[in-house]
Amino acid sequence: MKIKYKRREQLLATLNNANEPQDGMLAGFWHHFLENEKQQVFGYRDEKTISRVIAAQKQFYDNTHPGFVKIMSDGFFLLPNLLDVELNTASDLEKIKRLSADDPWIMDQTAMVKQIVAHYQGQIGSFYNVFSPWYQLRLRFEILDGDPNKIYRFFREEPALFKRTLMELATDLKLLVELLLRETGIEGIYLCVQQPQGNGITLKHWEDSIKPSELSLLAQAQKVKDNNLLHICGFDGKRNDLTAYREYPFKAVNWATHIEQVSLEEGKRIFGGRAVLGGFANTEKDILFKADQQELIAATSNLINETGTKGFLVGADCSVPFKIDDERLRWVNKVARVYGK
Repeated sequence: MKIKYKRREQLLATLNNANEPQDGMLAGFWHHFLENEKQQVFGYRDEKTISRVIAAQKQFYDNTHPGFVKIMSDGFFLLPNLLDVELNTASDLEKIKRLSADDPWIMDQTAMVKQIVAHYQGQIGSFYNVFSPWYQLRLRFEILDGDPNKIYRFFREEPALFKRTLMELATDLKLLVELLLRETGIEGIYLCVQQPQGNGITLKHWEDSIKPSELSLLAQAQKVKDNNLLHICGFDGKRNDLTAYREYPFKAVNWATHIEQVSLEEGKRIFGGRAVLGGFANTEKDILFKADQQELIAATSNLINETGTKGFLVGADCSVPFKIDDERLRWVNKVARVYGK
């Protein structure tokens, strides 16, 4: 007898490699809704911006009919204790104060996600975007200071303090993650990580000083709900050693297959058979953005044929272009939904 899943139930089955191939596939894509990076960081302080993000994410769902959703953290990119503090030298990291459990950044973010999830009416499963401690600090320096090298300089100057700071940021993020997982109805978090890109920081440095904070955060999330996703970010051509993440606790993993040149099938082997998410490159130069309807439909079917149906969620390497036509994503979502039926 064939099993007929609702999309949310099917998502959970897929994460556990227990989905039925004749029930179709699930696809999901996402992009940001605020074009200005400063708005991404400070938007949470403006009720109109929060309302705009909520409305946009609801409309995106209505327009694209996805199989699952990754809710974007637009307006809430960075921990608030990273914002109103001068960080000019590595020793200034001592100035970062711990976050309280009732900070508006946590409470308002939770309320936002709860509103968005309610819009799905239990039909689909969803995840919420969270940047890792390293990612948070890197974005702070890049967006607010305009200095992408500062994070590497701080690491080299005060490695012990730097590691301790990342662990403290992880503790702050746990406050958010636990509340989100317990109260909003999301299935899990989508944790964004990325290894240092050269600048004298080796993989051994990463393992010793950065990896512990990510493991700590993800392990805590898994204690509350164990359907969390790991996103190994290859945005803008960044490269990572995928094998270094094999011991991370997660149900499914997403990486830039086209940047890393590691296929979904190979990645499944690297990660011990766990579920995988992705398949499409995500820039304006790629099929997802520029192919015609028939080409995109064929590419979707080919991707599923090549990867297989078990433990596979159709998606992209990373966020898709802001300007993409929602209709294009709806084509892919529909092809995946009826696959094998």
